[in-house]
Amino acid sequence: MEEKLKCLVLVGAGALAGAVSTFFVLKLLPRSVANQLDKKAAKLSEKAIKCWIDSGNGNCGMSGLNLLADEIVSEQLTRNIQFFGLDSQQKVTTSYVVVIGLGGVGSHAASMLLRSGVGKLLLVDFDQVSLSSLNRHAVATRADVGIPKAECLRKHFASIFPECQIEAKVLLYDVSSEEEILSGNPDFILDCIDNIDTKVALLAACVRRGLKVLSATGAGARADPTRIRVADLRESTNDPLSRAVRHRLRKDYGIEGGIPVVFSLEKPKAKLLPFKGPSGEEENPSDYQIVPGFRVRIIPVLGTIPAIFGQVMASYVVTQLAGLHIQTEPVVNLGVDHYQMLLQRLIEHEESLFGSAMQVQVSSLKGIRRLGKKGKLNPCYIGPFEILEHKGAIAYRSAILD
Repeated sequence: MEEKLKCLVLVGAGALAGAVSTFFVLKLLPRSVANQLDKKAAKLSEKAIKCWIDSGNGNCGMSGLNLLADEIVSEQLTRNIQFFGLDSQQKVTTSYVVVIGLGGVGSHAASMLLRSGVGKLLLVDFDQVSLSSLNRHAVATRADVGIPKAECLRKHFASIFPECQIEAKVLLYDVSSEEEILSGNPDFILDCIDNIDTKVALLAACVRRGLKVLSATGAGARADPTRIRVADLRESTNDPLSRAVRHRLRKDYGIEGGIPVVFSLEKPKAKLLPFKGPSGEEENPSDYQIVPGFRVRIIPVLGTIPAIFGQVMASYVVTQLAGLHIQTEPVVNLGVDHYQMLLQRLIEHEESLFGSAMQVQVSSLKGIRRLGKKGKLNPCYIGPFEILEHKGAIAYRSAILD
């Protein structure tokens, strides 16, 4: 009994000592952490005030070569530095990128370029923030409704990474503004425009000037993020905007490809909505166009998809700037119609060679067998297929989707 009592006393004393030590540690530690945070906050505040005094708009505009030498910038970009390495991140911070079109796609692309440490950004858009665009814009709030999108981004960006040299132009890209926007030898151009004429003119100008450009195709009326790809313009499919741009570039400028694009393999799930005027009746959209050639009718947009488009664009550009090669996934998007066409061609080929084609129906549940070496049958399930074969030869097969 006495030994149990002694054990209880010892346990109680240990618990009390632990509680007291924990109390003092927690009491003193926050002061130490708080002091460090206060010093950093004061340093940031001092820099911000100096930026406003020097530039009048909060844009410090440090040279890209000196960015990573700054203690605060280096800590802000520490995860990027750990990922790329110091030299590669230095390439990013000394880069100059132009983003044209600052809606759902462009605002997210520009935002992540900024957060990734791009040292100089030119933001271009002639339009204003609208209430309906808040479902997909990267930084705009209700207080920003009615102000130019370019100015909206510049204002918010100045508090995120004030060392970046940010220039905002409330400007429509066309032939007359080409020199103003594309001069200065930018390292990358991001085309986030949704107007065909403007997009085609911009891409053609970039090709003519030898500028690297990444183009975004239609992000509206889609919902599947797993079907977003980066590939050459020639490989983009199921996208009306991409198809129209390919046709115009080939017809008007003789450009067949060589332009990387971000696009979705998903077929649009909705069409442009009919335009209704102030009376509520359906009217001619062209009667209400502020800028000739720009759409007035609305396409339904799930805000997450333009955001992902923008993030993909930023990731592609940042890795390119850093010199990190990314092997993009091959584009394979064969629908039922395409498989039917392949099957028909195969039947015609067999008939031309042998006079007839034999079809063997195979259950997709059991799989199929195909001829292996020395004529032996090897079991190999490769999906629901119809096999076209002739006796004494290797089986020809073509996929058929139910």
